[in-house]
Amino acid sequence: MKKIIFALVCMVMSISASAHIFDGIDLNGDLVKVTRAISQKGYVTDPVKGCLKGNCQGTEIYLTINSTDSSHPRKLGQLIIDVPMNNADALANATLMFNVIYHQIGNVNGVVMYDVNEDGTTMSLEKTSTGIRLCYNTPFYEKK
Repeated sequence: MKKIIFALVCMVMSISASAHIFDGIDLNGDLVKVTRAISQKGYVTDPVKGCLKGNCQGTEIYLTINSTDSSHPRKLGQLIIDVPMNNADALANATLMFNVIYHQIGNVNGVVMYDVNEDGTTMSLEKTSTGIRLCYNTPFYEKK
């Protein structure tokens, strides 16, 4: 469990170094460049889950790219990161960690929201049936 939490901290630190960067990838860049950079990092399509699977900071994760809910046609709206975890306390541990790094702006129905950057970038954290989900909402995110 400590190894998973450490990997999650490292992953978050790679996001928080700049609100627009995930694993060295500029999320606010052109969508084609973002998807190309994700592929170059070794993320591949997982046909069973319908998303991308890869390794970030030593932890296998799943990425979903949401460009549909974007105010700009060639920009990323959301990057959804699913981190598989077996520990029942995973959400509580992650919430404690994120409360140190980011400013919590809400907690509704088990979804904790964080203000990540002054440009309007937010991140949500929630428990799923297989682990936890981080949903990174870029400034271009606009629910449709």
